[in-house]
Amino acid sequence: MRRLHLKLFYLRTRLKREAQGVTAKILGVRPATMSHLEQGRSQPTLAMLIALCKHYDVTPTYLLDDDRPIDPQARDRWSERENVVSRGNWLEVPEGAMVTTHDGARLVAVQPGARYYDATAQAQRMTCPSAAAAKQLDQALVGAAQQKDRDLEEMLARELLAQRKPRNKPAKSVLKQAMAQMG
Repeated sequence: MRRLHLKLFYLRTRLKREAQGVTAKILGVRPATMSHLEQGRSQPTLAMLIALCKHYDVTPTYLLDDDRPIDPQARDRWSERENVVSRGNWLEVPEGAMVTTHDGARLVAVQPGARYYDATAQAQRMTCPSAAAAKQLDQALVGAAQQKDRDLEEMLARELLAQRKPRNKPAKSVLKQAMAQMG
């Protein structure tokens, strides 16, 4: 959960575009509570986690899984949580939704929440002449998505750090130095 605070900050500032006080009021908590959650100084209770999920329309898995990207995917939506396709389930697709690539792989347009290629990646996948080229494309797509997520994480961490207010209390070592100089 090392990225929970960054995800909460991202959801509030980028997706909801709410002031921290507005979010706190909607959730029925103090603004300081939201600040502590977004700064990573505290963790939400289970009840607070559920309230955050409903407010931001994300699943607990998205918030708590550090391997998930900061920018939530369709599968990470609270409102879509019952539509996730898992092993053993069958996926219903409309007639004619399947296309075949040059190397014989079949691609199907799927519902939100399932693993899929976006339009750009699907077009690239259609031109792969072999399974090896398709594997190389998949690796490149995953690498690009991971790099985008790392860049977003760094940007959000910098923004959060810039928002921190300096503490008014001097550190103990500073007090000791001042006492030593005086006496």
